[in-house]
Amino acid sequence: MLLLRGTGQGVSTDILIKNVRFVDAPWQHSGDLFIHDGRIQAIGHRLDISDVPIIQGDGRTLLPGFVDLHAHFRDPGFTYKEDILPGNRAAAAGGYTAVSVMANTDPVCDCPDVARYVHSKAREAGLVELFPVGAITCGLQGETLSDMEGLAPYVWAFSDDGSGVQRNDVMLSACQKAASVGRLLIEHCETQGIEDRALSEALMVARDLIFSRYTGCRLHVAHVSTARAVEMIDRAKRNNARVTCEVTPHHLCIDEETDYTVNPRLANRATRQTLLQALVDEQIDAIATDHAPHTLKDKADGIPGISGIETAFPLLYSHLVKSGRLTLSQLSRSMSLNPARILSLSKGALTHGHDGDIVLIEEDESFTVSENSLVSKGKNTPLLGTTLSGRIWATIHKGEMIFIDGNIKGRDFDDYRQVI
Repeated sequence: MLLLRGTGQGVSTDILIKNVRFVDAPWQHSGDLFIHDGRIQAIGHRLDISDVPIIQGDGRTLLPGFVDLHAHFRDPGFTYKEDILPGNRAAAAGGYTAVSVMANTDPVCDCPDVARYVHSKAREAGLVELFPVGAITCGLQGETLSDMEGLAPYVWAFSDDGSGVQRNDVMLSACQKAASVGRLLIEHCETQGIEDRALSEALMVARDLIFSRYTGCRLHVAHVSTARAVEMIDRAKRNNARVTCEVTPHHLCIDEETDYTVNPRLANRATRQTLLQALVDEQIDAIATDHAPHTLKDKADGIPGISGIETAFPLLYSHLVKSGRLTLSQLSRSMSLNPARILSLSKGALTHGHDGDIVLIEEDESFTVSENSLVSKGKNTPLLGTTLSGRIWATIHKGEMIFIDGNIKGRDFDDYRQVI
């Protein structure tokens, strides 16, 4: 065991990883990987690099670091549920190196000051990269557009996630403004007043697809949950629409009979199979966690949401990859490559020159999810007591070790990088 001192500033971002199985979206291979100055420099057999830290992979599986398009870190305003530091730690423990955080904080991220605050806190945490999402409307009230132009330099997208923009005139104006400032709109597609779930989602998807085409705005549909919506989005893509969509791990793997409250609701078996097939067929672009930490009292009061950023990969691996319904390369495409492309990041692939963001997996290692095993403040998950495979062993961000074997940079090894 080698311990390397580091403070988060001036830390070496060179690292050599030996004897691993590489898996990403297009290919699988075995050998070594070298990260230099935070970027992937070489992949090959028996690489010999002098004077750099070495990780002996011992046959573990190496994938590109995961990119989450949809999470809630609750900071500012709801830090009793989560805040940026434990959120970052949970992300690192889950294999994520980049996370998009939603605007439903207090104050709402509807002005540059809040977005700048998120950036500042993320830099202080020094773990994963955070990408704030700005609110479409002031206070998420759906009535008046936020300062989208002022927010644009600090956010990568806009969303009123939680309810979606109900007023047609407001959404049309939002699409026009987003197009003019070159930012994407993320929509929670749920039409209020419509009880039928599939119809509620489809109505808003249809409207937003029309507005997107009319204005030239890029559209991303959050946590798609019905077959009808997937079909509409796929048809629009075939007609060159500027639209992408995501699905959550819980909508793919957890049956509605679990009776756990999320928004949108959990799907039945037939719908889950349709969503999975759409993911395999690349009609659904990405898997996003919708990590939504709450207190136990919140959940007792019926507030929807799952704390899922730490369990996303093991859940998907256990339910879908081990059963043969999804390949590990397909999972990497959905968790790394495609979300990185949507965010316009040089991540998500084991390619020369890309960011040295990787995750090492112990495919055969099992663990039981418990409150003590979760780093997030949010312990709200129906997976407590469940045994999963595909343990996250290490997460490296731009060549710097941020998580290894249960230890997190700045917490368990307190400004040390521990290389095994």
